[in-house]
Amino acid sequence: MTDKKAAKREVAADGKKGFGTIIGKLSGKERLELEVDRLNSRIAELEHALRGTRNQLEKKETLARQAVADRQEAESRLNQELVRTQTLSHELETLRKESQGKPEFRGTETLSPAAIKAYLSKLNSFHSPANDLLTVYLPYGTRLSAVIPEKTFDLLEEETRSLLDRLDPETGMVFFYDLHRMISEAIVPSIPVSLPAWHLKDSFETAPLEESLNTDFRMLVLVLHAGESFIGFAPDARAFDQKELIKSSVKEKHSKGGFSQRRFERLREEDIAHHMDKFFETLDKVLEENSPIDCVIMSGDAQLIKEVQRRLPLNLEIIEKPTDIKVEKTGGEEVLRTVLSSRRYLL
Repeated sequence: MTDKKAAKREVAADGKKGFGTIIGKLSGKERLELEVDRLNSRIAELEHALRGTRNQLEKKETLARQAVADRQEAESRLNQELVRTQTLSHELETLRKESQGKPEFRGTETLSPAAIKAYLSKLNSFHSPANDLLTVYLPYGTRLSAVIPEKTFDLLEEETRSLLDRLDPETGMVFFYDLHRMISEAIVPSIPVSLPAWHLKDSFETAPLEESLNTDFRMLVLVLHAGESFIGFAPDARAFDQKELIKSSVKEKHSKGGFSQRRFERLREEDIAHHMDKFFETLDKVLEENSPIDCVIMSGDAQLIKEVQRRLPLNLEIIEKPTDIKVEKTGGEEVLRTVLSSRRYLL
């Protein structure tokens, strides 16, 4: 009896031992699965981090390549500028050497419409019984030697002839000269000299110049700048009947080099193109409302002036003025006064 109880206890103990072993195996598998999950999660984290690192590396490599390209371009630009500077320095030195001993103008002066009338009135007060007061009208591109006789041409000093040859204004000029050299000066008028002529008599021949300056003509005045342009129509030389100011946002010029400069310049060019679209839209209206136009006077940016010249009707006479007018700082009447001013050169 005792042996049977002992055997039962042994069997029960073995049963408990086997069940514990099974439980132990199951717990180990779970732990293994947990460990696998943890490792897979870690692998995913590392792969994500690796992709991020690769992306950063690719960006840095791209920036590095761009930096090398920018540096090479900057070095190329620098070399070009150094060559250009050396060339300009050489040209400047050459001009200095060539200009040594050359005659210079005794002075220059800008004469407003009112001032030129007063000037011509004073000039008319000169009289000479010896008939030695010379007046020469020279249209654009006409040389003095092609207008006056050789005998009269030889009476002028070589210095005076040299100074006149250096002047070639688009509106031509009128030359007033006393053979005794009390008076020796040239007037570049606001209105083009149309015909060549010369007079040698007891007074200066100012009538043709006065007549052209006093003639009313229907003019269109265009002042062209990137971002700010002016259109004015005047039926005479006294005031504008119509004034239009066209303003746009245009980026200032960029001084840096490389990719950023090229992109900035493209954006600036787009701004200027948009501004010119607005300008031409307004110009078409002004031309339509004020036709006919006798003359167009233009001032400002040279490139914009060329663009406008290509778009204007071919039958319009165009006068380009070198005067740099800042429209925002001046009123419309000041613009008109400036473009109708004449230039005086003392020889």
